[in-house]
Amino acid sequence: MRRICYIFREKEKNETSIELVFDAVSGEIEKRGYTIFKWYKPVSWKRTFREIWRLRKEKFDVYHITGDVNYLWLFFPWKRTTMTIHDIGMYKNNPKTLKRRLFVFLSFVLAAKFLKKITCVSELTKGDLINILGIDPAKIEVITNPLVLDMTPVAKDFNEDCPVILQIGTGWHKNLDTLIESVAGLQCHLEIIGRPQSELIRRMEELSVKYNISSGLSDSEVVEKYRQCDILFFVSRSEGFGLPILEAQTMGRPVLTSNEEPTRTVADKGALLYAPEDVSGIRDGIIRLCQDKELRTRLVQEGFRNVKKYGRSHVGRLYEDFYKKYMGL
Repeated sequence: MRRICYIFREKEKNETSIELVFDAVSGEIEKRGYTIFKWYKPVSWKRTFREIWRLRKEKFDVYHITGDVNYLWLFFPWKRTTMTIHDIGMYKNNPKTLKRRLFVFLSFVLAAKFLKKITCVSELTKGDLINILGIDPAKIEVITNPLVLDMTPVAKDFNEDCPVILQIGTGWHKNLDTLIESVAGLQCHLEIIGRPQSELIRRMEELSVKYNISSGLSDSEVVEKYRQCDILFFVSRSEGFGLPILEAQTMGRPVLTSNEEPTRTVADKGALLYAPEDVSGIRDGIIRLCQDKELRTRLVQEGFRNVKKYGRSHVGRLYEDFYKKYMGL
């Protein structure tokens, strides 16, 4: 039986986005008759090298680095190793220090030269790898992320008088500051998942914006937030993919997102698109959704059609085909 080893970052980082994606992918691969092993990089480098040596001796058919620890390709059998790159925002959006340049060269540029083929999650990331890092496009395969939360559509009467606008994430690139300015003076409620900076909280207080903040939620609690909301705001400044768009569409909620890649492609026709700094445009979009029932219905139906492309089974099949074609599985 063919065996695949999925390589993850340290559990101690307490981050789950990549883990959820590849738990879903590996689950689908396992259903297709493959043996799956998951390995998490230890914090200790001494233990890391000891365990990598053990993994090499196991001679898995494929070693797949799932992201964030892409540099580990150096220590696995190159002919049987691949990786997924989610984005290069840490390089693209920050000063190009010598340390950062070296990290990117080892993690991505050199990897693309020696590994047979690598994957990325969006056309935007592929374009960045080609145009910014100079990687050969022939070495890159785009395979989108699957939906990972267990969700089904739940009907909800849209609150036209005071809609609940869901905001996922509070980092600078998630653009909460623009949302706050966009809703100033509007009757609405911001449901924020994350830990916003104190100045953003002060700004909401100054503008008398109604809000609620939560963090550390379980998957079921996040799903409940989608159920309770009327609109998803996801007009990010930068994204590697944009799963919240698909999650809101699955639930049957209208979406506001960025007119830039990759969110524009991920949303397809199931969202209103705006430039991340377009305060007046975003404000008008929220008002339109409150006043135009036909628009809301159209966006929801387009969203239902769109999410069919991102089912776990479909994405799992894409990875299986990739392994067979390029890894000799």
